[in-house]
Amino acid sequence: MDLSLVTFGDRVAENEAAQLASYFVKTDDWTQLRAGNIDVVFGAKGAGKSALYTLLNQEAESFEASGILLMSAEKPTGQTVFSEIRNEPPTSEAEFVGLWKIYICQLIVEALVQRGRCTGEAEVVRQRLVEAELIEEHNTLKRFVNSAMRFARSAFRIESLEGGGSIAGEVTGKITFRTPDTARRKLGFFSVDELLEKLNGYLVGEKLSTWLLFDRLDVAFDEDPELEKYALRALFKTYRDVEDLDAVFLKIFLRDDIWKKITDDGFRESSHITRTTTIKWSHQGLLNLIVNRILRNSPICESYKVESGEVSNDQAKQLELYYRIFPEQVDVGEKQSQTFDWILNRVRDGFGNIAPREFIHFHNEILNNQKSANGIGASKADAENLFSRQAIKDSTFEVSKVRIEQNLFAEYAGLKSFILGLEKSKAEQNLDTLGAIWSTSVDETKRLAGELVAIGFFENRAAKDEGIYKVPFLYRPYLEITQGKAFTVSS
Repeated sequence: MDLSLVTFGDRVAENEAAQLASYFVKTDDWTQLRAGNIDVVFGAKGAGKSALYTLLNQEAESFEASGILLMSAEKPTGQTVFSEIRNEPPTSEAEFVGLWKIYICQLIVEALVQRGRCTGEAEVVRQRLVEAELIEEHNTLKRFVNSAMRFARSAFRIESLEGGGSIAGEVTGKITFRTPDTARRKLGFFSVDELLEKLNGYLVGEKLSTWLLFDRLDVAFDEDPELEKYALRALFKTYRDVEDLDAVFLKIFLRDDIWKKITDDGFRESSHITRTTTIKWSHQGLLNLIVNRILRNSPICESYKVESGEVSNDQAKQLELYYRIFPEQVDVGEKQSQTFDWILNRVRDGFGNIAPREFIHFHNEILNNQKSANGIGASKADAENLFSRQAIKDSTFEVSKVRIEQNLFAEYAGLKSFILGLEKSKAEQNLDTLGAIWSTSVDETKRLAGELVAIGFFENRAAKDEGIYKVPFLYRPYLEITQGKAFTVSS
């Protein structure tokens, strides 16, 4: 078979939006999200949050036909629309809440204008936003964010003055963040909460609702941890504030490690955020995921004489097809694991999580390695297998390299030297051996080891239960870490 005609798809959902629906695994997370039962989707990096987000956007027309308007609060790729907030960020969570609420008003009004449905109370809100220079003739998400940021900053500065200050002449438009007093109400002032209520009332009357989708939040404020904390805590406070509105829903896609960071020192709202799900992948789910991608390749279906629909709905047939294409074992032996489990062990992080991103990447590397081997006549695949054991083994390094360089080093630069310090060492360490490698005190060693556990570089269970800091297989090839203990176990 000509493997140049075979593909397992891109490991990043945003890069294959057009093809994603054809082999996406319709999980319970997706079913609940689409039904409107879920507002917040948590998951590890690469777990599939953006795939759910992408599929929602792809079904926008279907949603609109049932009265639900979908709006993305961020571009799916490229520079984040929140990039300029870093230059002069809001000075408090309250100011950020104001920014988010203005932004939500802008997005809803723009969606109604584009559909020719901005009338009644919605038109009143639009006029207020136009007067405040928050909506222009030509708008982009970035313009919305920047104008909302400027307005929130100025308005909060004026409103913080003793006695409430005077907005006239300093902040254009009759929008406040506090409930306006009688005098201001007579002048036509509305609070931003009242604008949201007006939009909600209009939408309910029109039998419409709006879903505002917030994805890529891990890159929006990634260069400033404090700003990220302010921004995301404010977003969830905003979520709680609009929760009582019948027609305005925020759908938030966020990495679970970032959620942990912003709630670690206490966050009262967190216990009230209940319409959530955390993406977890089972053995069966991952098998279904990769086999669905395999079945998109007509050369494979023709060569192995399989019907796509028949296999995609039968776990036994999925497993059978997988082991017709891949060898039963990578390391042959009675006590050795089967190939599928062998691969899972090579992409599992210290928390035991397996991200579809790495799993798909691994199979793409197998494909690349096999094509290279076939090109020089060096294929050693068994029987009817398409892929050899060697092609599978050779895939571990690239997957490990990408995960470490593009994830760990990119996001945790302060830990890079300590991770690199473990090159060519043993997989299992304790505080004594780590201290010797890093030349650190006991307290510093314990702190650093704890941070590496927290990011999944060391296995959480081994560190917690046994006091052993064990590097998962995922990170070993790139760092040339070998199996075994760096310390002597006393009898």
